[in-house]
Amino acid sequence: MARYSDTTQPVRTAGYTGTIDTSPNASTDWTDVTSANVTDSRTGSAMPAALVFTSVAVQNTSATASAFVKLRARVGAGDATSGEFEVPAGSSIAIECAGLVGGSPSTIAYRKGGASDELIFLFGLETATV
Repeated sequence: MARYSDTTQPVRTAGYTGTIDTSPNASTDWTDVTSANVTDSRTGSAMPAALVFTSVAVQNTSATASAFVKLRARVGAGDATSGEFEVPAGSSIAIECAGLVGGSPSTIAYRKGGASDELIFLFGLETATV
């Protein structure tokens, strides 16, 4: 059984955890997400503004179309998908983004494959550090 010494603390990867509901969004263009859009799983309320994403997990419930995720805000609704994280139909991915060079993203973006598709997100978020 592992034991922590008095000076070793468990690694904290997120101070907050939450989700978003993508089902009302019928757009197949890129959609930005910030912490203010995320529902806190402990309270059911919106997250505080200005948190950063430390992890992003997403399941694509579509049976036919890929979805895409990027760790930054969209430039425009019609941004290309090449070079972005692909979530194939019926699949899921998890992205750890704590400790990235340049810092964790404060905005991510997603693009659904079809208007009626749903993406199930689970986020880890943390207070931004300067």
